[in-house]
Amino acid sequence: MQTARRSAAGPIYTTGALAILTVVAFVALVAVGALDAAREIRRLEDRRHEALATRSDPADTAGAAAGAFRRFRSELGAGRRFAVVYGPDLDRDTRGFYRLFSGYYLYPAIAVSTPADADAVMVFGAPGPAISRAFASIATVDGVWLGRRRAP
Repeated sequence: MQTARRSAAGPIYTTGALAILTVVAFVALVAVGALDAAREIRRLEDRRHEALATRSDPADTAGAAAGAFRRFRSELGAGRRFAVVYGPDLDRDTRGFYRLFSGYYLYPAIAVSTPADADAVMVFGAPGPAISRAFASIATVDGVWLGRRRAP
């Protein structure tokens, strides 16, 4: 019986054995990389949730009407139409700001120019008789009257 000779440098590997070792090493490397990537994704997701939790609400830029905008937004759904109505004591700059801000903050609800086309209204000041007849009060928040169209 003959035995295989071994070199002084160590064991002899065949081409097939080297291919298998290479595949095993590659799979191990990919598995370690995938585990590391999964840990990093979880860490970044946790940081994302922390960042979102500490982010300020854009309604705060509305100043004294921030609470009214928050409440009105909670009443509106996507595609609902709303109108913003201003009392005579509100200056032109404030009206313009609220008009721009409402379109941005209340999106995806749709801003309309008149209460006649709206499903809901936000009135800065006291609502007039026409608005009171067409809309039921939701709430008055920070001096802003919020209303929803009455059922016909």
